This record gives sequence, structure tokens and C-alpha cells, in this order.
Amino acid sequence: MARRDERLERQRIYQREYRAKRREERAPDRDDIARAMLHYMIVRAQQRGSDRLLDRVFAEVSRLLVDQGFSAEATRASWASLLERYEDGWDFFPKPHLKRHEVDTAGDGNGG
Repeated sequence: MARRDERLERQRIYQREYRAKRREERAPDRDDIARAMLHYMIVRAQQRGSDRLLDRVFAEVSRLLVDQGFSAEATRASWASLLERYEDGWDFFPKPHLKRHEVDTAGDGNGG
């Protein structure tokens, strides 16, 4: 049992240090990128009146979620609720611990 406890403690330390490094680097993770991409896609499609695009994306994403074991009915309800919030003016909220800064369009990491 002691070996297992030692391994778990090493893993906890590693994860704590990894998360601290990622925060210091201000590096987005997969979920941050996914939230921003979803926001962008919904807003742009709504601005353009592209209901067909949203419907296609919803169908494909729903299929993936149902394949993972989520309820098709609950998935439809969640999607409808999300779109309703956007239609009512809901906006994307960045993580509060990050400062706002210009997007680095040069791609050199210098922030603009």
C-alpha cells in the first residue's frame, strides 16, 4: 500500500506543478479552446442567419455525444437552452483570473 500512496503523492505533486506552470504561461487548455470556438461559431452563425450550419453542427455533435452514452433527448434540451441563452444576449465570459490583452495576430507570442 505504501508504494501506491507514494505513486499517488508523486502524481498529485506533478499535477499541482503542471497546473501552476500552465497558469503562469497563460496557456489555454482543450476546454478553453473548445469554449471559445463554440462561442465564435454560434455568434457568427447567428449573425449570418446560418441556421442550417448550426443544425448540421448540432446533428454531428449530438451523434458524438449520444455515442458516448449521453441521452439524445437531454442533448437536444441542452443545445436548445444554450442557443436560447445566446439569443437572449448571453455573452462569452473569459476566465476571471486572466487579464485581457490584445490577440497576438503576428503569432510571435508578444501579444500584438
